Amino acid sequence: MRLTVKRLLPVCLLAAASIAGLQHPAAATAGSAVSAQAAPARVAEQGARAAGVPTVVLTFDDGTADHLAVAGMLSRRGLKGTFYVNSARLGRRGFLSVAELRAIAKQGHEIGGHTLHHPHLPETFDATQQTEICDDRRALLKMGFAVRSFAYPFGDFDESGKQIAMRCGYNSARDINGLYRPDSCRACPVTETIPPADPAAVRATSQTRLPRTARTLREFVTRAQREDDPGMLTFVFHEIKNDPRDEYATAPKEFAAFVDWVAQQRKAKKIDVKTMGDVVGGDVSPVS
Repeated sequence: MRLTVKRLLPVCLLAAASIAGLQHPAAATAGSAVSAQAAPARVAEQGARAAGVPTVVLTFDDGTADHLAVAGMLSRRGLKGTFYVNSARLGRRGFLSVAELRAIAKQGHEIGGHTLHHPHLPETFDATQQTEICDDRRALLKMGFAVRSFAYPFGDFDESGKQIAMRCGYNSARDINGLYRPDSCRACPVTETIPPADPAAVRATSQTRLPRTARTLREFVTRAQREDDPGMLTFVFHEIKNDPRDEYATAPKEFAAFVDWVAQQRKAKKIDVKTMGDVVGGDVSPVS
């Protein structure tokens, strides 16, 4: 992780900020909330292992306007996804409105937090990290969403960010990499464990600079299916659009072909498909 000026911030400031913004009946039980996820997570783990198949988690970052149609694509195939949104962007041009986000949640998809404004968290002071992470979750809860899961913008985090995410009441915080890649991480695990080895840094697949084709995406799953003890395989998507210049975008045709295949594999009981919150488990803890 990069060293920044925030490292000079006294530890007491974080403690004071935690007392001011996090210590209420829900936040005071943040530790127990994390512990409370253990039982549901163990049930999920036993189910996945009993079936002997990997659990696929489809996640979508940034709350862009195209995700309303994406949610519909998943629902028509009997699939559920986790949509990580920046609450301060809702209603802005190119992003989902609150009504559209509610429509996504009504279909059974999970809504997760992604900070207020999508900053590089380690480049900010701890107090700013707390505002970005906690106020975002607070806003989403106020809108009526059962927010249990968080994703770091850019997959960029440090130890302070991890601690703050958990203190804000999140049951998990997702990275954007850490699992096997054929070009740069061949020694990495193929799947994340269930429950995650570190709920504050859940590992995911990374397709950056790889061809974002249905074939490439399928290969991540088929490799996981060959594992003796399959865990969870989390995919990170951004915009679903036709833009070959955008290395984070996935073409709708390729995405549709992939989720068609995922639905078929699920129907054949060769994989399971769940939201992040359902895999990790745990209650929805309020924040003051």
